[in-house]
Amino acid sequence: MPKTGLTSEEIKEKALQITEEKIRYYGFEKFRLTDIARELKVSHAALYNHFPDKAALLDAISERWLTRMDNTLQLITQKEASPRQLITEWFLKYHELKKEKVLNDPELFKSFNMAAELLKPFIVQHLHNLNEQLLALVQKAIAAGEIRGQSPEKVVQLLLEATVSFHHPRMVLDHKDEQREQLLQKIVEVLLDGLNNSTLP
Repeated sequence: MPKTGLTSEEIKEKALQITEEKIRYYGFEKFRLTDIARELKVSHAALYNHFPDKAALLDAISERWLTRMDNTLQLITQKEASPRQLITEWFLKYHELKKEKVLNDPELFKSFNMAAELLKPFIVQHLHNLNEQLLALVQKAIAAGEIRGQSPEKVVQLLLEATVSFHHPRMVLDHKDEQREQLLQKIVEVLLDGLNNSTLP
């Protein structure tokens, strides 16, 4: 255990907390690992054991946020309700979480957006998790007869592509001052209605 009395995991967690605060105050481009180590009262080497560079620390913050988002959305897939209703709820919550981050943590969102554009591994994992959650809901909707005669995978692809402006980081940022929830709900409902009257290629 280090002289601070903190365990290795506690150092990592406190480093993330301190970094978030500094980013909110100074911006994500202006903080330094040396400042974080000094505030933690640990050596630079001790901090580098967890985060070899500034990018790794920024990525860890974004990854933690995405994990929390994944967990929140996963809870929706486990509800006892109409799968079709849950699909709409899932998209509305997904949009809400992204928009909330843009409005409340703009500097942290900028860091996340950079990682998303680079498709870093934790971003790819997050997208995989979302795809699997939505696929599970679509499969339930098909089993319940709420979506008829479609490939679950193609339905997921259609829904994500058609709603991209509500969850793509850059587009959420572009529309951050707009109230688009009703529009998103209507788009999802129209798509689900249309799936029962046509066949995806």
